[in-house]
Amino acid sequence: MGSKWLARGRQAWTTAIGAVWLGRGKQTMARSTGDAELLTPRLPPPRLGERITVLSIDGGGIRGLIPSVVLASLEQELQNLDGKNARIADYFDVIAVTSTGALIAAMLVTPVKGTNRPRSAEEIKNLYLEIGPKIFPPMSPARKLARMLRGPIYDHKFLHEKIRDITSDLRLDQTLTKILVPAFDVRRLFPRILSSYKPHGEERAHDRKPKLSDVCIGSSAAPTLFKAHHFDGLRDGGGGHGTAWAKFHLIDGGVSANNPTMSAYVDFTKFNVISIGTGTFKEAETEMYTAEECAKWGGIHWIYDWWRNRHPIVDVLTHSSDFLVDRDVSMLLYSLGCDKNYLRIQAMVDPSENILSMDDATKENMDELIKIGRDLLREPVTRVSKITAMHEDTHETDANGRPVTNRTELKDYAEILSKERKLRLEKKEEEDARQAAKGKEA
Repeated sequence: MGSKWLARGRQAWTTAIGAVWLGRGKQTMARSTGDAELLTPRLPPPRLGERITVLSIDGGGIRGLIPSVVLASLEQELQNLDGKNARIADYFDVIAVTSTGALIAAMLVTPVKGTNRPRSAEEIKNLYLEIGPKIFPPMSPARKLARMLRGPIYDHKFLHEKIRDITSDLRLDQTLTKILVPAFDVRRLFPRILSSYKPHGEERAHDRKPKLSDVCIGSSAAPTLFKAHHFDGLRDGGGGHGTAWAKFHLIDGGVSANNPTMSAYVDFTKFNVISIGTGTFKEAETEMYTAEECAKWGGIHWIYDWWRNRHPIVDVLTHSSDFLVDRDVSMLLYSLGCDKNYLRIQAMVDPSENILSMDDATKENMDELIKIGRDLLREPVTRVSKITAMHEDTHETDANGRPVTNRTELKDYAEILSKERKLRLEKKEEEDARQAAKGKEA
């Protein structure tokens, strides 16, 4: 199962401070940002633990501020347990991301220049606030429509430069932990999963070599908003046949897998998953569009709704993907008796508030998205009902009779992640000692 897909690989990432070895090879230590005395070992492979840990982050443009707030809360809980140097990437075997989630992942799994440690989740939130208005500069509906008739609404240059600045020349197989990024290949009209994550030891030879920057740019190339992205990636030929080139013609992975959770699953009973959404509409109150008004729309109106400043076809694709994946994963895990292994944190927003636009990076809207993220942490945990297939309050209470909130669940998951990491480090140390002893005997 998951025991081989990390164990088989050996990767090296060298910085000015030191090197980190992945997989079955020797594992060295990496110095932390701002704490030269603290050494942080990489998370050993799942074969040394009891579970496979997965973090999944939806796409959603500027709405990525919502998961950034949730991630900051989770990281704070991990730091309370294991010290201020703890980072999200230290605890997850794979981070599955789409679109804006790919930008978040790039910051989670890429060392800050001159160090061997990634940004904190709090820094990611602050960076979103800084770069959001530059990625999505404000413009009137009339100007949006005029630009759309000529090509993508937004200039891609700043976004591409920022992603390349964050990731440098790092390849997909050199990140601080494994990542999995869905995108859609328009040349083949086929979804592509670009990943360094190899379930059952599979050799994903065709997509191990691309630069992380190209993968993130491709997965965030939302139709109508940004231009599609083409690149050639080096791949292993497999079977001792040398190397070859793979061609990628990508747009936003959200058109096929805006919620990438299912893409990361292999053995459902062994996984512990935290899946974070970027906000959706309250199911019982959703009245965004009606059949009567849609019946009058032409192609332009489906692409851009002037009055609501929204992109209907993008809304339909992304929100349907979010819902179906969440429902299917929940129901499958329930049927296997392991539904507690899956935590979905998703903000439900009244559609009349009109704050879930992918590209509204005004200060007022970004502040509101952060507020939604903070309020979400205080809300009761919800799970998909086995009867209605809709999210409903679980009405769970803690030992003191207080409702179990998303923050409470994150705290519990932080304890699970911390224990799993410590168990693997302990077994890794024992394994290294046995190998050293055998070496001396030989």
